[in-house]
Amino acid sequence: MSTLFLVRHGETDWNRSGQIMGERPVPLNRHGVAQAQRLAESLQGRPIEALYSSPVARALQTADILSSALHLPVTVDGGLTEVGVGQWEGRYWKDLTDEIIRQNFYARPQEARPPGGETLHEAQNRAVAAVERAGAGVRAGCLLFVSHADVLRAILAHYLRIDLQTARQMRIDHASLTALDINGTVTDLLFLNLTADTRDPR
Repeated sequence: MSTLFLVRHGETDWNRSGQIMGERPVPLNRHGVAQAQRLAESLQGRPIEALYSSPVARALQTADILSSALHLPVTVDGGLTEVGVGQWEGRYWKDLTDEIIRQNFYARPQEARPPGGETLHEAQNRAVAAVERAGAGVRAGCLLFVSHADVLRAILAHYLRIDLQTARQMRIDHASLTALDINGTVTDLLFLNLTADTRDPR
């Protein structure tokens, strides 16, 4: 049996403003750094064998903080990168409310594609492939993955055998920890969205 620890990156200023980052190199803000540090403290002592991260700056910065605390190197895997949003990068989510693609992004994850971006289903395929690469040959042990909210939801949807539209209802906060136990074809959700951050997220 292997355990997957799934971590969302810490907060950035663009998260607070609702601006779409995509793969832009937006760093964690001060609060985001503190979130990652608290998470790192909570993970100390857990038998984590390897640490994998999205190459996007906010995720990699979070992973580096965890790496220092856990004394593990960071392996970067492009399969864990943020969902490709193409021409939406730099815009604000509130300005996309009336766009059909935005409305269908979860309702039709197989086909709704931001201009120049990718579908949620495509993101799910490459994210799951990254997890499978990491887990190849690992019969038991804990693996830690740092990525992005929608990518983590997509991974959860795959292993829990639920659709992407339903997975959208899973709350994944900044610097939160979610865990799955995988034993062959059976997956157990150990916990979802565990966070040491007590500040009101609204």
